[in-house]
Amino acid sequence: MRRSPMNTEGGRKFAFRALWFFVFVGTAYLAIRRYDLFKGVIPKGTSGPGNDFWQFLHAARLIAAGHNPYNFSQLAQGNGYVYSPLIALLLVPFAHAGTVQIWHVWTALSIAAVVLFAGLVTMVEAPILIAWRRPVLFGFTVVTAFQFMPTTVELNSGQVDTFVLILLAASVLVLERGWRVASGVLIGLSAVVKTWPGGAALSILRRGRAGRSRALVGLVIALVLAPVLALAIGGTSGFVDFVKMTIDARSQHLASLSVWGVPKLLFSHSGLARPILALAPLQDITTLVLVLWVIGLLVVALRWSESSVLCFWNVVACVVLLLPVSHLDYTMYLLPILWIWVARWLTSLRFNDSVFVTAGLLMLWWIATFDLSPVYLSTVSSLRFSVIFFANLAAVTVSVLEDRRRARCGIASSEGASDALVGKG
Repeated sequence: MRRSPMNTEGGRKFAFRALWFFVFVGTAYLAIRRYDLFKGVIPKGTSGPGNDFWQFLHAARLIAAGHNPYNFSQLAQGNGYVYSPLIALLLVPFAHAGTVQIWHVWTALSIAAVVLFAGLVTMVEAPILIAWRRPVLFGFTVVTAFQFMPTTVELNSGQVDTFVLILLAASVLVLERGWRVASGVLIGLSAVVKTWPGGAALSILRRGRAGRSRALVGLVIALVLAPVLALAIGGTSGFVDFVKMTIDARSQHLASLSVWGVPKLLFSHSGLARPILALAPLQDITTLVLVLWVIGLLVVALRWSESSVLCFWNVVACVVLLLPVSHLDYTMYLLPILWIWVARWLTSLRFNDSVFVTAGLLMLWWIATFDLSPVYLSTVSSLRFSVIFFANLAAVTVSVLEDRRRARCGIASSEGASDALVGKG
């Protein structure tokens, strides 16, 4: 007996809703598991689990008591509050509450931020996908975000990168909606929360980008907030301390997964990991090669990208590799590159094209980095620690070059159409 079109359509809607329900239940399960993993953590100081959160809360308590939140004596060891006063100010109303209680709320919000970050990236990619593939993509983003060692490190330390990622992902979303000023404001706010993500503003220089001046106006409006807060809290001396702390933070004695940090680990007695060969000229040459490599990728991404969305996240990834101090958890900023290429593959589900190869190579990057524990002991080989950096470098290289190839071949993505939208003030 032939089914009526009404029954077929109803069955499809039911299956679609059931798929979303399954994805939401799975997301809740992963989120609860992550919360259970960290709810027993008791932040006690500048080292150990919850150390970054403890420093944020300590800075808030110093401000509440009328003191300067910046402590230069701890900076060399990688400790101390090094950001604008914003995060500390947001915690000031809770400064007198118990540390453990605030930690529980902070952890829950951080986990929710991971889900929202994944959701925002999915929303940007949703227009290129037919209905049932959207929950599949969202489920994929959530799984690859939570089952990822850099995310675990992030949540364990209580850092703010999950909130920064929301701001960056939201800036891409509003850009795709044509809201140029709002996009610039959100990038600027990410820099106020944590200074270096302001490097994402380089994406505004993308060749052919529309509404560049509006985005720059929004960026400047938001960036003004950082010095205003520093002046409001500590006057001129507070502003000077904020600027000095931001600059001096580059010299923290920490293992860095960047073009500057990896050659130092590999070819010098850094005290952070065992070198494979201590030879200063080799360190300098390797640093130069890596710097030119990443800058070259940055130039290619800005000049020959066929997608404003992919260009944005490729630029962010290049900034991560160029930072003086780039931590393991910063690898989270590369996740959208994987998600975007998987979304593109989901549009066709073809196994014989370059998109499938690119998505597959990026999956290998995720597999190579998702369960690598952080190592900082001098007894550990620097080569083992550097695997994550070279994996990240390979992932960005693959993404940028494939994007360049598609642009050269005239293969346009629907995301690139955003530059044709009328900007909204």
